[in-house]
Amino acid sequence: MLSVGLVGLPNAGKSSLFNLLTKRSVPAQNFPFTTIDPHDGVVEVPDSRLQALSDIVSAEKIVPAAIEFKDIAGLIKNAHQGEGLGNQFLSHIQETDMILMVLRCFENKDIIHVEDRVNPQEDFEILMIELTMSDEKKLENILPRLQKEAKKDPHGQAKVSLCEKILEVLNKIEPASSFTMDDTWDEEVVHFRKQLNLLTDKPILRLGNITQGGENVEFNADFKLDILQEAELAEMEKEDRVELGFSEEAGLDGMIRSCFKTLNLATYLTAGVKEVRAWTFVKGMKAPQCAGRIHTDFEKKFIKAEVVSFDDFVANNGWKGCFDKGAVKTMGKEYEFQDGDVTEFKIGG
Repeated sequence: MLSVGLVGLPNAGKSSLFNLLTKRSVPAQNFPFTTIDPHDGVVEVPDSRLQALSDIVSAEKIVPAAIEFKDIAGLIKNAHQGEGLGNQFLSHIQETDMILMVLRCFENKDIIHVEDRVNPQEDFEILMIELTMSDEKKLENILPRLQKEAKKDPHGQAKVSLCEKILEVLNKIEPASSFTMDDTWDEEVVHFRKQLNLLTDKPILRLGNITQGGENVEFNADFKLDILQEAELAEMEKEDRVELGFSEEAGLDGMIRSCFKTLNLATYLTAGVKEVRAWTFVKGMKAPQCAGRIHTDFEKKFIKAEVVSFDDFVANNGWKGCFDKGAVKTMGKEYEFQDGDVTEFKIGG
């Protein structure tokens, strides 16, 4: 299961966001091979399509897609040099697949800021310095070995060149991801880059923690959220939220879905009496790989997939109506699954 690391300076609202997210935790047993500790939480991805399918097939239960969130302890200046247990914190970020930076935009004299001011842009720059410096240190440490091995490794010089080019980017306090590789790079070197697992090669989203009706500092965040207000609204029924003038959908829902999409994930759906379920796959996956999400044997023994779009499934009131109207397509091994495909796999013996 892919994971999102919550990263920020102390008192940015990161742990409050994590506590809010874990109230939406789903049973870990629904997601095999997932170990959860107090700083990890498996959180469901909001998806109204599941209830619609359940209403049609009268399912006994609904199992949503999920992603894991990890609460990383607050970073401070010089974390890359070990300040404030920085090396430990940075290693925790290493274990995640993307970074969600929580940046404080609200003024509140009762909540101390580690830098004794409220400036989300400067906070963002501090975090980027720490992450890029950590990546820089890592590359500088492995470059001498790569240069020695370059004579024996047919791809050695290309690996050295890649590291040098990424270092040029990092020296400007820009993320490693800003250096893009075109199709002239050998596949092995592309794989080598993934193995480096650089912190700033991970997708990064910026969340501005604001306060409604209070004083906020302007910041160009990917999205903004009043975490304290979201926590209060989470305790209310949807009808009560709407009556008070709030949206039926919580702002947190959009944030979770944004993380899911940023991880390049999508879901296909299965709909039966026992359960309606959203299965996570990486965009671009073909039918056998998607079948393997249910069970590894399904990928090996895949024969075909019967697929119908969610809209057609609802419009025709389930599988029978879809077959009657010719809305079901039979797909083979080369079919790339699309988000919202409702499917049944045919597996060999």
